[in-house]
Amino acid sequence: MAGMERAFSALLRGMASQLRPAMLGLLVVPLVVALVFWVGIAWLAWDPLNEWLRGAIFGSSGVMHWIDAQAVRWGFDGMQALVAFVVAILLVLPMPFVTALVVIGVIVMPVVTRQLGNSSYPDVMRRGSWSVTASVWNALSSVAIFVAGYLLTMPLWLIPPLAIVVPWLWWSWLTARIMRFDSLVEHADPAERRALIARHRRETFMLAGMLTVLNYIPPLFLLTPVLSALAFVHFSLAALRAERGGEIGHQ
Repeated sequence: MAGMERAFSALLRGMASQLRPAMLGLLVVPLVVALVFWVGIAWLAWDPLNEWLRGAIFGSSGVMHWIDAQAVRWGFDGMQALVAFVVAILLVLPMPFVTALVVIGVIVMPVVTRQLGNSSYPDVMRRGSWSVTASVWNALSSVAIFVAGYLLTMPLWLIPPLAIVVPWLWWSWLTARIMRFDSLVEHADPAERRALIARHRRETFMLAGMLTVLNYIPPLFLLTPVLSALAFVHFSLAALRAERGGEIGHQ
């Protein structure tokens, strides 16, 4: 219960910090930019993607080929187009959110960390250093695992409850893996960072899970990327402060 309370407290503090003028400007910009970019990509590649999916799913003499043949037999000849359309949507829809999450982690997180570090956690000394290379590597490796897992578990979506639960679990995992690293890298030294991530892995996943729920509630999904950064900075710096025993440091 204590872990859930810490995660929920960080979420509430993140929401409060979102109302600060310095944070309001970051509210929707990353996600809007990502949406515009991927809508453009989808518009250009939509037809080729659908054609490729139809060939990949129904081209061989497998189960889907048999299902399509039965559908045609019963008078429904739009099976291939429908399935290709749904799969294309499932593939394209996450891309703006993944892109926004990476942009927040790599580019916006230093701004968020310094704003909150100076205002809410001035006693937490900076013992780490911001590294674009490390942040990019963490983001890209996380996205690679996410994409592989997302694609491999898509068949589970055929089971109605799992169609919501499985994507939610993957989104939560991706958010936690990107945000917990970037929220600690500037204030914690490598040993502290590894220890805190290992110790609070379950709590950060719970926090990410609560944040990911917003992805299912329009227009609240516009809040998710920046709110994730704010909530994770609050959680991580509070945990780092507690780990150090509330010592006073100089920035």
